[in-house]
Amino acid sequence: MFEVANAYEQRMGTWSKLLAPLFVEFVGVQDEVLDVGCGTGSLTFTAAENQRITKIVGLDSSTGFIEYARSRNLDPRVTFEVGNAQSLPFPDDCFDRCLSSLVISFIPDAPQAVREMKRVTKPGGVVATCMWDNGGGMEGFQVIWDAAIALDRGAERFREKHLPLGSSDELSSLWSSAGLRNIETRELVIPLEFASFDDLWGPSVDGQGPMGAYLAGLSENNRGTLNERLRQNLFGSRPNGPFTLTAKAWAVRGVVP
Repeated sequence: MFEVANAYEQRMGTWSKLLAPLFVEFVGVQDEVLDVGCGTGSLTFTAAENQRITKIVGLDSSTGFIEYARSRNLDPRVTFEVGNAQSLPFPDDCFDRCLSSLVISFIPDAPQAVREMKRVTKPGGVVATCMWDNGGGMEGFQVIWDAAIALDRGAERFREKHLPLGSSDELSSLWSSAGLRNIETRELVIPLEFASFDDLWGPSVDGQGPMGAYLAGLSENNRGTLNERLRQNLFGSRPNGPFTLTAKAWAVRGVVP
């Protein structure tokens, strides 16, 4: 679901960039930082804007994403590596901050990944993640799923709400079970501004993740029907034009004992 860098950048990469400054501010980045599941580098590059960072490593299992991120990097403090979040290729206690944005729900063994993030973080350092709210707070997904499910009840099983770790309680519990201390959660909300209907629809059809997978599996005729239903839901009798939705994510941070 997450391999094609250009397709990811059209939609999720754009939203990740909007979310990243809020997440970075919540975490308080400094010194040496690891970004686990860095994707195309949205969080890595945003964090690197903080001059208190002396080194930041972005790690992802997707070679395509890492190659894309490397091609954009001009900062000598930043490096990108291919690796597995469940078995991080770093020694114990080597980073001051270990972050992961919008990926923890997709890691097969999330508790193991958090234990690994804790292992490579120095005592007193911070481990943090954020995920889109899976309770309907992510309108950029919700409006499309509402239209899709009205036409096809089978679409329900593809929805992000079935993913784990999309709530404050779930993330807090995961961090607590890993033995992290001083756990805090925060709601992060960003605006999603669209110039037109096609600005929402086009990248969704060509996109990555659960929604991209669902839309790619529809016949051309069924995609056309969904297109019209969504357009009607959004605009009714109004003309096509700019509109704004919102997206909510939950962030959690904890301190390594």
